[in-house]
Amino acid sequence: MPPTLRGGKYYIMNKKLICLISSITITVIFVTGCGNITTQNKKIENGKIQKVQVTSNNGSTNISSVSSGNVSYYFSNEKEHPDIQLINLINSSTKTLDIAIYSLTKKDIVNAIIQAKNRAVTVRLMTDRTEAKAISQREELQLIKNAEIPIKINTHSGLLHDKFTVVDGSVVATGSFNYTNNATYVNDENLIIIRNSNVAQGYDKNFNNMWNDNTNYTNY
Repeated sequence: MPPTLRGGKYYIMNKKLICLISSITITVIFVTGCGNITTQNKKIENGKIQKVQVTSNNGSTNISSVSSGNVSYYFSNEKEHPDIQLINLINSSTKTLDIAIYSLTKKDIVNAIIQAKNRAVTVRLMTDRTEAKAISQREELQLIKNAEIPIKINTHSGLLHDKFTVVDGSVVATGSFNYTNNATYVNDENLIIIRNSNVAQGYDKNFNNMWNDNTNYTNY
């Protein structure tokens, strides 16, 4: 489920973690299968969401603090151009670029990825196996492959439905936005950019887990 705006509050769902952010409180709900759900509220002090610890039946997890100034968001239906924001972010990369994206057909974004590789940025890309078979995406993936950028696809029965890019291990772009013309010009989509190394490294850890999993993912 992508981040959405409801009643002036942003709901961000990432697998088992749901964060509700308002102007005064942050509520965290941690769900562990069919087990208990434990929540905690923390007030935002000095414009910064303080660190929250969430306890579940299986232990606990920490959520790093993120200052409000380090999070930006863009809506396609409000002409805020999430595609341009993403391209600018990719263009800012100097060391690493890890991309997990369900659908990738927008040429401007593909070109930015290839240009990053040409700047000696270490680029890795993961995408969905079904989408990779579509002609429009297959053509773009071939260009990326020709640039000697490694690509992996899922082999498990589900979708690789992630939509995130981690830049230099310090910034992550995520949200509902697929890297396509439809997402840019037709659909109602959003892109969230979080400039926080702890958050970015959390996404990179997930990316590495998938990348190194030879049972559920394979080279394209």
